[in-house]
Amino acid sequence: MKMKVLEYEGLKALNDSSIKAGRSQNLPAEQLAEAQDRYWINEHRLRERDGQSEVRICVVLGLFTSQTAWLDVSPDEFAAIPEIDVSEEEWETAMCAGAPPSPP
Repeated sequence: MKMKVLEYEGLKALNDSSIKAGRSQNLPAEQLAEAQDRYWINEHRLRERDGQSEVRICVVLGLFTSQTAWLDVSPDEFAAIPEIDVSEEEWETAMCAGAPPSPP
């Protein structure tokens, strides 16, 4: 099964870009304190902010803790996130993590 997956450096770069662009949703430093091998994208929503398109992605920060967070990225950044083959078990676990409540 295919799923968009980030490595730590990629997630950190997207988060830094989100902060620099003044986007609404990004990750506080404590959520990036412990590097992992993979961060799964289990949901995304297209949105518009100040007349600009962006994508709000749900990042699974902990596969076994089901910790998730929203991160706003540009459409180009979203398209560049690699989509890789993951096992059915990994896909199901990431999808079952769900999403945090929608931000205001």
